Amino acid sequence: MGLDRASSRAGFSNFQHARRSLLAYGTTSVTFRFSTFISVYWRDPKTKVSGNQIIEVSLSKALDDIIPSRNYKHARGLAYFTRSASDLIYCEMTNDSSSAVALACKAARVLQFMAATGLQPSSKAMPVSDGRGSGLPGRDHGSSWFDPESRRYIYVDEPYAAAVKDRQDERADWARRNGWEVARAIWPGMYYPEGGSELYLATDRKKGLPIGPVLSGMSRIQAATVPENCKQVHVPDGEYFRSPGQERDATAKVLKLKQKRPPRATPHTVPFKMVMASGRRPNAKMAVATHQRVGQLLKDVLTATRDRAGVANRIGSVRSELDDWVQMEYDHDALPNDVFFELYYRERVTVPDDERGVAGREVHIERLIEAKELIGSAYPDCEPVRNLVRKLDLAVKSLTSWK
Repeated sequence: MGLDRASSRAGFSNFQHARRSLLAYGTTSVTFRFSTFISVYWRDPKTKVSGNQIIEVSLSKALDDIIPSRNYKHARGLAYFTRSASDLIYCEMTNDSSSAVALACKAARVLQFMAATGLQPSSKAMPVSDGRGSGLPGRDHGSSWFDPESRRYIYVDEPYAAAVKDRQDERADWARRNGWEVARAIWPGMYYPEGGSELYLATDRKKGLPIGPVLSGMSRIQAATVPENCKQVHVPDGEYFRSPGQERDATAKVLKLKQKRPPRATPHTVPFKMVMASGRRPNAKMAVATHQRVGQLLKDVLTATRDRAGVANRIGSVRSELDDWVQMEYDHDALPNDVFFELYYRERVTVPDDERGVAGREVHIERLIEAKELIGSAYPDCEPVRNLVRKLDLAVKSLTSWK
């Protein structure tokens, strides 16, 4: 009876159900089918050396099925990351390559945890329910999670093993007094397993999410991704990494154009609609060679001025718009993928020191002026073109005032 009661509290029907479930999860071989790439850009502020560390992690679910990008901010290991494609996230946070790898691995562990459990991160704090005003003894690096279907919560506590080694009885007593259940997982956790942290699940026995099914899901995770075992992706010097998802997205933008003829046009503009983009564009073509020159000018400025939002954001908007326009101007035969992919989004990896930041202000202003003149001479005067020119003017203004 005691084992059945404990199994029931853990979310199983009885002890035999719990035993069969845990054994099944422990012996079933899971075939991972979805590769997700995690990219971390780094730059040493003293030596000015920079780089990009990329790891690949295999998951049981696709990235967008694990977590919507709007929820990244609630997960400690994903808060600084941005979704770039259906299989790629990136951030620009660290000062050296080893820290970049560690940060990528931490994000991978968070995705491993969510893929296995189906839980979503929450900003909700772990409640302090002890009548004496104290929480779970020794708790550290806590995070909150919920089941999207039941909307019930469970909490993850990830203290260092040494910090709670002699406090297990104290923690168990706290759980008993407050009607909570606390259980340590076999899987080492998300926070810093390579540094000695371990993972505990904590839940309110009456209102919280049962621990048993979550532990069962976690038992399907193989090894936690850490710097010592992660699969690093090495990109040759001078080449730009592009994930399979990015390639698919780019191809989809080219191929999935609107079938019907646009409903109306003005003398100088036509409406357009494509996957993830719509609006009006000039009723003219800019030569591919001119697109190549404008793209190179914009990319050279952007790679050297990422720290200046007033420049980077406006150039990013201009190149995105031109990237859409060129796809409407030329079909696949006239603009094959190997040419198209190079136009606006394959950037240089190394930036000369005399071009980085404020040091390269004058050359960047000259580049933007040339890009503006090329756009103005290739397209008729119309509002879409004037909008691009305004953004380039604002980028020049931001460069001029950069101290």
